[in-house]
Amino acid sequence: MRVTVIGAGYVGLVTGVSLVSTGRHDVTFVEKNPQRLDELRRGIMPIEEPGLADTFSANLERIRIVDDLAEADASDILFVCVATPIGEGGESDLTQISSALDDLRPQPDLDVSVRSTLPPGFSERLPALLGRPNGERVSTNPEFLRQGAAMSDFAKPSRIVIGRFPETSDAHLGLMHDVYAHLDAPRLEVSVSAAELIKNSANAFLALKLSFVNEVAALSESYGVEVDEVLQGISLDPRIGSAYMRPGLGFGGSCLPKELQVIDVAGRRQGLAMHVARAAAQVNLEQQDRFAHRVLAELPSEARVGMLGLSFKADTDDLRGSPAVHVARRLVQAGHAVAAFDPAVRPDRARAAIPGVSIADDAIEVFRDADAVVLATEWPQFSTIDLAAAGAIARTRLLFDGRGMIDPGAAVAAGFAYRGIGRSSRDP
Repeated sequence: MRVTVIGAGYVGLVTGVSLVSTGRHDVTFVEKNPQRLDELRRGIMPIEEPGLADTFSANLERIRIVDDLAEADASDILFVCVATPIGEGGESDLTQISSALDDLRPQPDLDVSVRSTLPPGFSERLPALLGRPNGERVSTNPEFLRQGAAMSDFAKPSRIVIGRFPETSDAHLGLMHDVYAHLDAPRLEVSVSAAELIKNSANAFLALKLSFVNEVAALSESYGVEVDEVLQGISLDPRIGSAYMRPGLGFGGSCLPKELQVIDVAGRRQGLAMHVARAAAQVNLEQQDRFAHRVLAELPSEARVGMLGLSFKADTDDLRGSPAVHVARRLVQAGHAVAAFDPAVRPDRARAAIPGVSIADDAIEVFRDADAVVLATEWPQFSTIDLAAAGAIARTRLLFDGRGMIDPGAAVAAGFAYRGIGRSSRDP
């Protein structure tokens, strides 16, 4: 099939490159951002996502990159994958998707499916925004891709959801199923409104689970209980499970915090108070502040603090909503010097996000002359740092483990005072 993808961001790139890699489809990306367009044409991935760059390079002969929809070849199907970030007041910023749909108005016979995350109630407007009398050749197709594992998630999806209008034709639905013919996963054909809520509610539920786990961690600390033991006992219940049961300094990114706000706003529009979603968002913000306060409480004035990680999670360079960035900013605002290392985040992007931060060349260097070091992102390599070597260059051996990656006993054996989340503080 000839597939066009509008928007070469996380969702668009992963979708298009994954489809090309099957050998069944040719893909044209339409991207208007000049910097991103230039990088893609030079073969540089504008995002960090394991497997993406190699797959892109291996399939260049089947990929086209243009900046105008008019330059795209005739397509069998087009996917809209532009961003719908949260704007002021918690409302979704629908500027990009409205623009993309407006660009598509001159092509009323084109089959269109929207993969962008849409707030409840918006999908019903798609035919009108496309200038069509109905949704005969229109659908939605929400994605369930985890940043840092998006390529593998696309290759082995947990489910494929297709949102249809009452008028959506069997021919259009056949195209949608043909696109994913190589994938073995449960397929749900639901109304476009149901598809919206599946996407928004799934992420909100995961955020709720993480927020509750972090509250359990705080409770464990206050009673002198090891949270790992508590969560192990909870997760053995098959109704609960072990996924998203790891406490930390908070969650971030462009999905979970966003979906909590989307659910909250959608409820308010209907006169419903979404207490649970709002509380989960509040717990997450308080968790980040609580952790930052713990670090600040043990620092001398004008301290030097090392930060291990800045991205909101491992295997991505995304700084949006990152708890690590939040803590680093709090430290800088309090008059402390912050030196950070992240394997994926470019130094210029780190400095733009945290004015005044210095960038270390490697993980060990953040310990040099440090009064404390904060492990803020769960990059796997941080769990195997040579603590003896790190301690030898630190001014004060004080380690805040915001992701539960360091064995407290190993830290103490290397001479570090260990501070975890939901774990007992330990001193050498």
